[in-house]
Amino acid sequence: MAKQLKKWNGRAHGSKYKRGYVYVAAYSQKQAAELVSKACFGEEHPDLVSATEIRTYYNSGAWGNAMNGIEPTEPCVYIQKEHFSGEKPIRII
Repeated sequence: MAKQLKKWNGRAHGSKYKRGYVYVAAYSQKQAAELVSKACFGEEHPDLVSATEIRTYYNSGAWGNAMNGIEPTEPCVYIQKEHFSGEKPIRII
């Protein structure tokens, strides 16, 4: 049986997406943390966001309304530059 992608959404990190919101699909909390870290801080920083951050502060199992109609087929990260802005999230990874 193939592994299922899990979804989370929560606040962005760092100054690049200061008021942003992150939507992540991954196979584990650890992978989600690595993807969010890379998306917010760059490829050279895969460990600045922890799995504990994902587990504690992110909403598990849901994309949220902004991601209606987008179904992940592989691990990915989308970011909405400003939460509740009405603009669609863009794929970063």
